[in-house]
Amino acid sequence: MAKILVVEDNADLLSILRELLSVEHEVATARRGEEAIEVARTFRPDLVILDLQLPSMDGIEAGRWIKRELAEPGVAILALTALAGAGDPEAILRSGCCDAYMAKPASLDAIRAKVRELLSQRRAA
Repeated sequence: MAKILVVEDNADLLSILRELLSVEHEVATARRGEEAIEVARTFRPDLVILDLQLPSMDGIEAGRWIKRELAEPGVAILALTALAGAGDPEAILRSGCCDAYMAKPASLDAIRAKVRELLSQRRAA
């Protein structure tokens, strides 16, 4: 069972994602960047679903910290964000904070499929 950390400041979306993913995975949650770092230190997730627009510490900074500190064996990070303007996806991926990008709103089926894909890639590496 993979460990997934969901970082989202919208309580309704956080609850939906927790319910969706907890059927197949162990899920922890956080609502702020600083909280995500604290949870990641102890929970040691295989995958993080990360909103980039968080209060206080943004998701890009939190994602970079998690990638750097949890580099072995490597954590996959999926940015799930409303930042969907021209050039945003490329800039976000180049920032080094995440491995994959999805724009909100995304269907639950698409999120589930991307999670499976990232976990499969992680296992194969």
